[in-house]
Amino acid sequence: MRDEERRPPPGVLEQGWRTKGGRTYHNDPGCEWLQKGQNRLRLIGKDTHEVVPVRWADVGPGQLQPCDHCCAPAWLERHGRAQVSEKPCLVMSDDRWWEGTLIWESSRRPDGLWWATVTYRKQGQMVTEVRSQHDIRAR
Repeated sequence: MRDEERRPPPGVLEQGWRTKGGRTYHNDPGCEWLQKGQNRLRLIGKDTHEVVPVRWADVGPGQLQPCDHCCAPAWLERHGRAQVSEKPCLVMSDDRWWEGTLIWESSRRPDGLWWATVTYRKQGQMVTEVRSQHDIRAR
């Protein structure tokens, strides 16, 4: 697997959690949505699986999907887990906005625009590129 594919997408920590029978990757073993899923299974009489640690780098492509609740850049920011320099953003590519993170350059370029290195997942692939302020929106 190439390094770009093994890097976690925006909002996903390198070390996370899953249930042995589940298909969702969680940043937090106490994730509200994970607990709700476990409780729902108990209510309908099903067995629940143990929550176990997992590294994103060990997850095969398509094997686990990041949790929409605890694997969002906004969740990381709220819980003080985001890298200070990375900020959540939206990136315009192919006439669509993609969720990602950005690191702004320290000053405007000679063209008068701010530029940033953005990282986002587009159609299952991690993309890292430099984009101008015109293609980026804060979240």
